[in-house]
Amino acid sequence: MKYLILLLTILCVRISAQNNTIDVFKPIPTLSYLSTYIDTPVDISTGVPKVEVPGFSLPTQNKHININVDMSYHSKNSVRFQKSSDVGLGWSLMNVNNAISRIIIGGTDEYAANHPDMNMEYFHFSDIFYFNAFGMSGKFIFKKMEDNTFTVQNLGTSKEKIEFTNSTEKYFDIINFKITDEYGNQYFFDRVSGALNYQNDYRYREAYYLSKVLDARNEEIVTIEYAEYNYMDEQMPYVEYKPKRIISKGYGEVKLEYEYYPQNRYKSNMTHMSDCYLVKKAELRDAQNRLMQYLDFTYGGMSYYRYLNWSIVTYDTTILDKISRKTSQGNEIGSYSFTYNSTGTEQNYGPTANFGYDVCTSDPEPVREWLDNPKYSTIGMLSTMTLPTKGYVKFNFESNQYYYKRTGVTYDPLTGTTIGYAHDKETQYYKHIASFNFNTKKNNTFSFNVTPGTTNMPDHRSLIFCFQVTQYDPNPLLDPEAIPQLSLFLDNSGLAIGNSPDAYNRLYVPVGYPGQHTVTVSGNTTGKGNFSVYEFTDTDVSNHNYKSKYGARIKSIEYFDSLDSTIPTKSKNYIYKRFSDNETSSGLLSPYFGLTSQLTVMYGDAEIDKNIVYRNVKEIDSDGGYSKYTFIGPDDYGSPASIKYLDDMNTKGLLVSKEMYSSDNQKIASENHEYAFEDLDVDQIKIDTGLNYKSVQPIHVKKHTITNTMFYPQDRSVTSFTETLVNKNDFNVEYTKASNAEGNITETYYDYPYSKQITKLLNKNIYKDLVETKTVLNGKTISKTETKYDNPAHLFPTSVLSYDLQNTASTQLTYDQYDSKGNLQQYTTKDGISTAIIWGYNQTQPIAKIVGATYAQVSGLVETIISTSNLDVSAVPNNDESALLITMDNLRKDPFMANYQITTYTYDPLIGVRSITPPSGIREVYIYDAANRLKEIRENSVTGKLLKEFKYNYKN
Repeated sequence: MKYLILLLTILCVRISAQNNTIDVFKPIPTLSYLSTYIDTPVDISTGVPKVEVPGFSLPTQNKHININVDMSYHSKNSVRFQKSSDVGLGWSLMNVNNAISRIIIGGTDEYAANHPDMNMEYFHFSDIFYFNAFGMSGKFIFKKMEDNTFTVQNLGTSKEKIEFTNSTEKYFDIINFKITDEYGNQYFFDRVSGALNYQNDYRYREAYYLSKVLDARNEEIVTIEYAEYNYMDEQMPYVEYKPKRIISKGYGEVKLEYEYYPQNRYKSNMTHMSDCYLVKKAELRDAQNRLMQYLDFTYGGMSYYRYLNWSIVTYDTTILDKISRKTSQGNEIGSYSFTYNSTGTEQNYGPTANFGYDVCTSDPEPVREWLDNPKYSTIGMLSTMTLPTKGYVKFNFESNQYYYKRTGVTYDPLTGTTIGYAHDKETQYYKHIASFNFNTKKNNTFSFNVTPGTTNMPDHRSLIFCFQVTQYDPNPLLDPEAIPQLSLFLDNSGLAIGNSPDAYNRLYVPVGYPGQHTVTVSGNTTGKGNFSVYEFTDTDVSNHNYKSKYGARIKSIEYFDSLDSTIPTKSKNYIYKRFSDNETSSGLLSPYFGLTSQLTVMYGDAEIDKNIVYRNVKEIDSDGGYSKYTFIGPDDYGSPASIKYLDDMNTKGLLVSKEMYSSDNQKIASENHEYAFEDLDVDQIKIDTGLNYKSVQPIHVKKHTITNTMFYPQDRSVTSFTETLVNKNDFNVEYTKASNAEGNITETYYDYPYSKQITKLLNKNIYKDLVETKTVLNGKTISKTETKYDNPAHLFPTSVLSYDLQNTASTQLTYDQYDSKGNLQQYTTKDGISTAIIWGYNQTQPIAKIVGATYAQVSGLVETIISTSNLDVSAVPNNDESALLITMDNLRKDPFMANYQITTYTYDPLIGVRSITPPSGIREVYIYDAANRLKEIRENSVTGKLLKEFKYNYKN
């Protein structure tokens, strides 16, 4: 049976009813990378730095949707034994893989829900679904109702509407999804890839890919075409999808090319830790399918080692070496190159590099021996990023740490008070106590002392002998066929310590009592050699209230001006200790009731699934100044029986204070945050902890107050504050209050479709359009505006009203006419002056603004400039647009237009505006560089008078 096991971000739990461990599986690595950004946000409180590489952008007909193809790196996606994505370990190509994926907890929901023996009284859903589409992201679960029907519960504080189509043949088998965002845009996830659950031989749907996007008027604005890869698994056919073309209707497309590596399929080979697909090229093409620019990817590889069953297993993965941005002719505009950590950190997290367990000099390489050594948690992490300027950024990561109290006091009526100690490899090691050289012809018996036990080990200690024979003497009594052998015998025992040393010359004694012991070297011959003795030892844990585990955090970032530079021009260092106790980590596992699971499976508890939030972080600048951040988490609210759940607080903590200091420790500024929470009107979530159920109450931040203080010499200071209220029904800001240094208080009230109850917008799930704003200064209303939506035939604004001090409304602006794509064609100001806006380039750009005319008055005269601009779409960038400019000048010279103020515009689609000609006729010409960045503005022509020049530098 499947119990409700929703830990929201901590994805491994135990179920006491079965007394076993629940496994967690992320079926598709490239998609699971995107879920990491939701569960472990890029934030100083998570120790995850923001690392991005710009790509290119493709607009759409909807201003709220842009296809920004950029690269983003997340350090948690680089942990050991995490599979690399389709652009390399740790990296994601954003806004390309738009899909709904899932985290499977303890087997698929479908298998349990549809099993003929399932008692539905005990069944609950537990898998978590994640959605990503062009910047819209979140997660949700399915929730069973009392009548055994089920619905979707959004786990975020947003108003996406999530709909699904269920199979008519099974109780639970989702065929497709439709998500409507807060602007009414509809996303259809209906390209489904299947997979096989090996645990119960059950076929299920592992991901739902986005196929198209429609706006609130049901006009198609984006479509996605996929490459299909067919494969067989357990003699069953499957198909996987990779986006091939992302098409923005009327604007262009993003085209992707892949290389396919079937040997990397997780199901068939667990040592290839890479996605089956690698993006080879990402192209930006215009509406005429002309190549504008592209990103080129270069990859390398690296290996991980694991010491398993007395042998070394090698795992390989893919790393991104270089990404180049190139022109349509293949000329490089700029490139970024990368290196990665292959040795681990310089810091030791135990008594020695390998926790003190690498006792014999011939021990295997520690990275192979100890999978859980935090010293090697940084292997695979980004190390350097070389910029297009040929400067570079150096990233230094270290192991994550979280608070773990190692001392505890218990009381027994018979024995009294006892202090207990919690030890592990971080606080225990093998201590050297004796070494001997032997020549059995002269001396073969030696003595050593084992230290008396501690409170933790009162009776005995384990021992390790590092034993090596360097010479066997010829022995005429030895059978010529016999193998010479010498062994160690402890305390005159007739049995040797172990049958023979292992491959690393180690002999293990599990019980070594305190006091003196003897060791005799004996065998079927004589010889020479040496041995050393080590005893298992505890370190002092009184100041060791932490564990080093679960991936890596950023320790420092350094910026260098050139590849030859050794001294950074700028740096930032991070310390995560408690401000009140410099020996204790401020990190806490999230959520705070965090049930643990010590899985050793590939996608288990080792490093991938745990999330740590740091409550105190100190950020130190290169000049010695520093900032101190304090955060709160879910354990600061709620009772043991009822937990308050807020995704932001659960995954990255909420900032409560930031204090800034100069290099001489003088406080120069502070920023304090206060929060008031409010329960959401949704059902509580029940969590089976293995012992009982806990109730999780979703909440949101109702009120957020920020107090800013600047400190000056002579104990002077200036304080200001802002206060924000959020409406839980639409998660929009409904009120702000702010004060300045002069003591003025400004209040602003906001209304949206929900608070104004504009039914036709709400029916389309449009929650984010601002409807009304009122501003109050020191208690007196100074402005109030309202946007009206009075035309039942469409969803667009119809007018803007302004209210005077007596709250009397007057119309400031009317929106008179829209075209078929929703472009505004005419508006009229309060004084009755109309303005016509002419749209060209296939209705994608405004090409003329005619003040004083209605659209009907000029519609017959502007057909020529519209048709000519449509033809200009087919021309190459930076073409001769004189024909279009002539038609625009002719329009301006037409006698009928003499009384109107005309401004005209021309463009290079996907690049920018090429010219603006105001009523004065003095044209501004816009010139771009090879990277399509604005370089110059000149008068009348590309060789005319320079009006403005732009320079670009890369920001650290």
